[in-house]
Amino acid sequence: MPNFPYSHLIFSQEKALAITGQHFHVLNTHTGEIIHTTTNLGDEAREKLNKSGPIRCAAVDSTFTHVITTGDDKKLKVWQVADEFKLLSERELPKKPTEIGFTRDGQTIVVSDKFGDVFSYPLHPDPAATPSTSNAGAPKRGSLTAHENPSNGTLILGHASMLTTYLLTSDEQHIITSDRDEHIRISWFPKGYVIERYCLGHEKFVSALHIPSFNPSVLVSGGGDPMLKVWDWMSGKLLSEVSVLEAVEPHIKVKAPKWRRGWNDGDGDGEEGSAESKSKGKGRRRGKGKKGGEQAREGSADAAQAGEAETATENADVQMAEAGSQETSGKPPTNTDEDRLVFVVHRIQSVDRKESGHFIIFSAVGATAIFYAPFPKDGEKLPASSVRSAELGKPVVGFTVDREGNVWTFLDTERNTTDDASGSVQPVQLLSWQDATLSLSSSNKHPLLAALNSQCLVSATPAELKALDLYGALSSLPKNVDPEHDPLVRDTLSEAAAVSIDGDGKQLTQRELGRLKKKKALLAKIQEQEQQKRSSREGTGEAEAEREIKRARSESEAEAPATGDVEMDAS
Repeated sequence: MPNFPYSHLIFSQEKALAITGQHFHVLNTHTGEIIHTTTNLGDEAREKLNKSGPIRCAAVDSTFTHVITTGDDKKLKVWQVADEFKLLSERELPKKPTEIGFTRDGQTIVVSDKFGDVFSYPLHPDPAATPSTSNAGAPKRGSLTAHENPSNGTLILGHASMLTTYLLTSDEQHIITSDRDEHIRISWFPKGYVIERYCLGHEKFVSALHIPSFNPSVLVSGGGDPMLKVWDWMSGKLLSEVSVLEAVEPHIKVKAPKWRRGWNDGDGDGEEGSAESKSKGKGRRRGKGKKGGEQAREGSADAAQAGEAETATENADVQMAEAGSQETSGKPPTNTDEDRLVFVVHRIQSVDRKESGHFIIFSAVGATAIFYAPFPKDGEKLPASSVRSAELGKPVVGFTVDREGNVWTFLDTERNTTDDASGSVQPVQLLSWQDATLSLSSSNKHPLLAALNSQCLVSATPAELKALDLYGALSSLPKNVDPEHDPLVRDTLSEAAAVSIDGDGKQLTQRELGRLKKKKALLAKIQEQEQQKRSSREGTGEAEAEREIKRARSESEAEAPATGDVEMDAS
């Protein structure tokens, strides 16, 4: 039976946290002994974990006392793992998170989500802060948030696009955030409404950020651009670049499906049909923006910004739906079965090799290798030839650098690639340094490595492996994708489908009820379009016939005035 791949591995001096599927283990880093594991919970608790889906984000505090996890159920769970192992609290998050973490003192949790907001929560929820249902007509939305927060989180900041990740600086005076719209923002923490600087220069989405421990004034960023960028984050100055795409491309074995003719990767060179969908989206945006502004004026200037952000999200949904309707009006795309290479930097780390120098280590979604390059000097632009790779034979799900600089990589061993390595591949591989070269460790006798590759494995069904969606970033991060694979549209509609109009016993405000009805109507429209697409693929030809009738009708109407003019001249 197949096993879940590992998604996270977090080290401390004495312990390690390993995440696999919906479960996690706390192990002794020296002996590999399992100290705590969710697989040993009672039947009821395990069943609840299985229903919550795979763990998407996880973090541990500096003392390894508490672990926080989130899954597809949007529940922020706080676990005690120091002595006694137990679930301390469970809170509902407003949207699916993209990153979670602790502050240095371990008393505050910081969460970023797909709708562009960053919230902070106390380690232990305050029972007195539970939202009251006595004010039935009062809106629960804050003046700056893009959506309601059911757990009374404190808003730190907000983006107008999907927030991909964040970092707290070492002194915790600033928070660095990145989004799908090429932005890197440096804001004060926790007063995130004060924006210190932007690091502008990316032309595609930014998906990974890293601050080297040996140079905390520098930021390394990567995403969909063919290079990594190194910044002085406080001034916003671009210091250097490392070209990486040419070195990574031969190792990318998992590619994104090319879903429709108007699809592109955000470089502005969309194919036929994209221009029309953009013009329609803009027209709708102007009309709805006015309405959103009228609603926002009920509050303050901050509320106006929130209304515009909400309107942008709703219009994105409408634009996606209209793009889908264009697809259904004609023949199905001839390149539906083709795959397109999409470059997405997944994770960036760095290593100080002392006499051998400093190195950047990174991975790419769907690639079967770990990549590394010398840390560039200020003003230097390293070519792709400076990037080296350690081939592993299976797609890399993630990696972690331990205190000695060794690189622990976890692989998707269930994925078939065109040139799989001969023999079985272990799900966790250890890479070690030899001077300036990173390669597979010659010794596989490390107790922790042996435990991860044997007793810590958790079996999974094919349906559970599919639900992991390990390569979803290949479709969700590039712009102009179809509604099914756009994260804003997909999450919005999935939530609308799960809530009934009567509120499932909850009292909805008029505004919430109106938004819910709109989302359900959009969901019904997209489902109808999908049905039409299936019908057209089966060769019904109804859409083509209808278009021909419309074309003939328009031609006849165009000819009628011309005939009348000729008759008048003759008279």
